[in-house]
Amino acid sequence: MSNIAYIINLCFDISEQGKTPSVALIKNMSQHPLAIPEVIKGLQNWKSNSSERPKTHNKQMSTGSATKQSLQQRVTQLEDQVATIMQELAKISDNIPKPPQN
Repeated sequence: MSNIAYIINLCFDISEQGKTPSVALIKNMSQHPLAIPEVIKGLQNWKSNSSERPKTHNKQMSTGSATKQSLQQRVTQLEDQVATIMQELAKISDNIPKPPQN
């Protein structure tokens, strides 16, 4: 997706939140650095055609939800591994002889 399409999508996101898109809001919401001239051009494009979101947005959203799901699966997997390691560590520490007390 080009930066202009990305900026236009940000404008739609900001507008859907009930806010008026501006250069500052766009730069703050962006997940990567954007040049101000590009932001201004994208904002102008959105203002001239604010009724139609670029088609690439839906593809990006579905990829984002797939990534989120795979990240949740990975977190669950890692939590299970940590629980297993903790159980093994507890077994090992129970088998270590304790030093004699004076």
